[in-house]
Amino acid sequence: MKLDEATLFAFLLVFVRCSAMLLASPVFGGPTMPGHIRVFTCVCIAGSLTVVLKPQIGPVADSIPGLALAVMGEAIAGLLIGGLISLVLQATQMAGAMLDVHIGLGMSQTLNPLTGVPVTVISQFKYMLGVVIFLSANAHHLMFRALVDSYNHAPALGANLPGIHTGVVSFLAAMTLLAVQIAAPVTAVSLIVDAALGLIAKAVPQMQALQVGIPAKVGVGIAALSLSLPPLVAAVTGGCHQAFILIHRIFGS
Repeated sequence: MKLDEATLFAFLLVFVRCSAMLLASPVFGGPTMPGHIRVFTCVCIAGSLTVVLKPQIGPVADSIPGLALAVMGEAIAGLLIGGLISLVLQATQMAGAMLDVHIGLGMSQTLNPLTGVPVTVISQFKYMLGVVIFLSANAHHLMFRALVDSYNHAPALGANLPGIHTGVVSFLAAMTLLAVQIAAPVTAVSLIVDAALGLIAKAVPQMQALQVGIPAKVGVGIAALSLSLPPLVAAVTGGCHQAFILIHRIFGS
């Protein structure tokens, strides 16, 4: 391949889109990832993909404003790809936060190393387990595949803003529903325990049902959580599948 201005322009655009995607994606975009490793990874990936994607890049920008607009468009496209995929794991974290409130562990806080913010215990557990499922299902390979496929009809991205808005809003609603579905089994068990404690408090007023019920809620909740872990695999893989379908629909591929 000849190293000319068209090749350098294509490398720049692929590098910007790849960097933005990894910055917004799970695992690769965490604050614990050293900056020089992240840059080196993006340079290697962009250098490998430039040979394949150069015919889809288009002509070289002939002005500074044109170059700035091209770079901005690449950054927006990369953030869109990585952000949609990251929302799937955020749904698992949201489900864990719901469970912490119902079980009684809402006051417990720990630092999530991938996001850099304090979260509750089960929320952290659900998120880390979601990351393991994400990597085990090779969803990160599909993410890079979506990056390559996004160049097939990339010029249609700017003309599809209403479709993008509608698709993202629908996907947010789907991920919120997914979080509720993940938390539903443990939430149902917690409500049953609360109802039982209420009956005990009415039947035996002398017993401090709240003090007795807190360890019971935690124990029963953790037991129900362990039984509801297998469906989490289907939830994460299904959420990733919906994200990739939306990405392909947005970019027209």
